[in-house]
Amino acid sequence: MTLTDDFDKPDSIGAPSTDPARRPWIGYPASLAMTGLATLLAALADAQGPVPNVSLIFVLPVVIAAVTWGWGPAIVSALTGVMAFNFFLIEPRFTLRVSDPSNVWAMVLLLAVAAIISAVAARSRQRAVVAQEQADQYATLQVLARSLVGASGRATILRAASEALSGVFRAPVCVLFEDEGTLLEASGQTLSAADLEAANWALASRLATRSGAYPAEDAKFDFWPMVTPSRLQFVIGVDLGQDSRPADPGRLIDIIGGYLAMALERDVFADGMLRARLAEEGEKVKADLLAAVSHDLRTPLSTILVSLQSLRAFGETHDAETRDQLLASAELETARLARMVVNLLDMSRVDSGALKAAPISIRPAQLVTEVLQRMQTALAPHPVVNRVADLAPNVLVDVTLTEGALVNVLENAAKYSQPAASIEITTTEADGYLSIDVYDQGPGFNGSIEPLFEKFARGIEGDGRQPGTGLGLAIARGYLTAQGGRIEAANRDDGRGARVRLFLPLAPVMKETTA
Repeated sequence: MTLTDDFDKPDSIGAPSTDPARRPWIGYPASLAMTGLATLLAALADAQGPVPNVSLIFVLPVVIAAVTWGWGPAIVSALTGVMAFNFFLIEPRFTLRVSDPSNVWAMVLLLAVAAIISAVAARSRQRAVVAQEQADQYATLQVLARSLVGASGRATILRAASEALSGVFRAPVCVLFEDEGTLLEASGQTLSAADLEAANWALASRLATRSGAYPAEDAKFDFWPMVTPSRLQFVIGVDLGQDSRPADPGRLIDIIGGYLAMALERDVFADGMLRARLAEEGEKVKADLLAAVSHDLRTPLSTILVSLQSLRAFGETHDAETRDQLLASAELETARLARMVVNLLDMSRVDSGALKAAPISIRPAQLVTEVLQRMQTALAPHPVVNRVADLAPNVLVDVTLTEGALVNVLENAAKYSQPAASIEITTTEADGYLSIDVYDQGPGFNGSIEPLFEKFARGIEGDGRQPGTGLGLAIARGYLTAQGGRIEAANRDDGRGARVRLFLPLAPVMKETTA
């Protein structure tokens, strides 16, 4: 908006304000009332005896009218003040005739002083109003800039811009976004068919349209087309009306449109970065999966293949013990392969959030016993010390998920421990949880432990690492988190291996009742 000192131009943006200072018509009756009050005060003062310069009382309502309502009410107040001064206070009284020529000059001087004062005061008022409007606009733009800095998502950005436009223009606004050749209403007012047609014309021609003028004679909104550097297109519409249009609304539209275009560009860039990061992560997962599977399938498949070929080619010459060893070896490697496949499938369930826990109250000793029975073959080279007592309080867990988490932890303990090294299982109760602690006598953890809970993370890198896909701890964490538990890992205090602690929620204690 172009700001000028001309008093006949509108001093507000958009719709008329409810502020009395911005409704000059109120000033005319108010200035007459103040002149009447000044006349009464002057008459009372004159009744007490001759008062020098009593005419100055009539200057006060002129100043008040000029400061509050502007030039017009101030002139009315000055003219009526001179007439009241002549009629009530100058001889002959109660007539408009003047007997003393010096009084004529007094009235002329009063009128001149009132006119000068009203002009100065009105100009000061106008400048104050303009300054306040500018301050309001800049404050709105500052709030918009701050809100757009942290805004993410097209809907949030467009809503912030609409609120800023509405605050600046004090008028209905709308923002329409172009998507595949169609304008979609993103924020603001519901538009008529004529307004939509005008918005499409503005976008197609890249020219602003004005309501009531060609080619938008029936439209209520003015429209300004905007294009971002990446060719995103949107249209800003404002219902400025015909009675109080600002002189140059396009200036503010350009500023807000520039903020909006910058925010939309940043959002597009951030979305592209997110997609690129997701694609990169997906490729990394594929690469890790391929590396894990290709490395860890080689040994069991070779073992199974050699065992079966040996049995087929030399089955008649092998003794019973040799055949049993070959079959046991093939069975062990087949179970390992099956476990790898199960882990991969379980990891996909964890990632997709498809785990649905069905917790029941169960004794931890029963859980541990069933897991140890399932893992007899894998744990055969290691003495297992089970210190989980039958008296341990019940836990509220999903049996399948908890057993799966414990199987993965025990499998890791066996994998990284030397043959004949013992594995110890104990329990601890604290803070509403029962923890099942698994101690091994392996090499322990090197460096930070938290990354080992990520997918395909291995404690030992290179060709010397133990077979596996690096999913055990990640799956265990997913299983426990799904039922309100958690998992922690650390090196043993005595430095002889690692400790993994599974926290399971305690089951509520049922109070016994007596008949």
